[in-house]
Amino acid sequence: MPPEVNDSEQITKKRISLGELREYMTSPARVAEDVVATNGVILLPRGTSLASLLSSVDDVEKNLQRWGITSIPIIIQITLDNEGLDNIMKSVRGQIEDFDPQLAKHAVEQVSSVYSRIGDGTLDSEGYATLVQEGRILAQEVSQAKQVMLCLGRVRSWDEYTYVHSLNVALLGGVLANRLYPGRTEVAECMSIGGILHDLGKARIPKEVLNKPGALTKDEFEIIKKHTEFGEELAVANGVTDPWILAVIRGHHERYNGEGYPDRLMKEQIRKEGRIAAVADVFDALTARRVYKEPIESRVAVSMMIENMGTHFDPEVVRTLLLLIGLYPPGTLVRLSDESLGVVVGSRGKDLMRPQVLLRVDSMGRKVEGIKIVDLSMNPPLHIQQPLEDFGKLDLTASSPA
Repeated sequence: MPPEVNDSEQITKKRISLGELREYMTSPARVAEDVVATNGVILLPRGTSLASLLSSVDDVEKNLQRWGITSIPIIIQITLDNEGLDNIMKSVRGQIEDFDPQLAKHAVEQVSSVYSRIGDGTLDSEGYATLVQEGRILAQEVSQAKQVMLCLGRVRSWDEYTYVHSLNVALLGGVLANRLYPGRTEVAECMSIGGILHDLGKARIPKEVLNKPGALTKDEFEIIKKHTEFGEELAVANGVTDPWILAVIRGHHERYNGEGYPDRLMKEQIRKEGRIAAVADVFDALTARRVYKEPIESRVAVSMMIENMGTHFDPEVVRTLLLLIGLYPPGTLVRLSDESLGVVVGSRGKDLMRPQVLLRVDSMGRKVEGIKIVDLSMNPPLHIQQPLEDFGKLDLTASSPA
């Protein structure tokens, strides 16, 4: 089992003028290398904290100027931890989106319960009706959510994967449907319900095959592929007859070029609901940590899906996904052009290169207290210099921080 990644350390190296020295004394900056006089005497040893020079800054400046030194190299090391970023980003939910995390938590619990009851043979039609109702509620909520990426839940354990994945596909599928069919609330509702139910058939797949850490054999893969048909059978047997919902359950592994399963349909032969579900399903699967793989960064996952437009995926649906989350999806840690650090929390959906960024470290390397969101689309001089880390999905199925 791979280790959890708990934090991300970022390092900034630069030269600052003596006139900037005082400004950096409130940051975690240190001298990057020995500052040496022409006679070989070390004036400032490597590793010296600039904060420690605060009380003697006048003498330090005079001494450096006497030897003709006008600038010094510094290094700033900043550690950003996942838990802290989760809490910070949760605190800006009201400003970014309006999705209730308790609904996500409840939906995951309901999906988990249904899977368990399928396994022990105690499930009745009422259980399916509960999941259908969960999908309807999620559809209503997601129609108001401004940033779908902040609605997606992080998988916390291997066994939880299928349940959280079902939630994520329901949310992402619902938002994609809202964009593709504006005003058609019934389509988004069916996508959300279908997303909740799309992997239902996996409850009939042996766990040793479903959660196998290594590569599947040909026979094992054939067993896995049966989950789309099993899911449709279970849904129909328990009163789910809507063709749109069934298209999501049976068709989410069909491929645009006809190489998917179970029916090897292609292009428009695949119902649009199935093509939307295929994009939502693969995007979430790529960006999730699984027993057999580490998560792929969201922006890398989008790039991979763009490369497979017209083969695996409906190009229109992938383009809609790109407009939804931008080139720097929420959760991406970025360095801005002024050397500040922040986490992308939203995209306007028009300028894909200039999202909204929650600042965590300012241009001087100082921690930013409280909530400061910079909309890069409204600040033309400021731009993303470099994406650094992808903190990915937030644990929105857990309790909110105090």
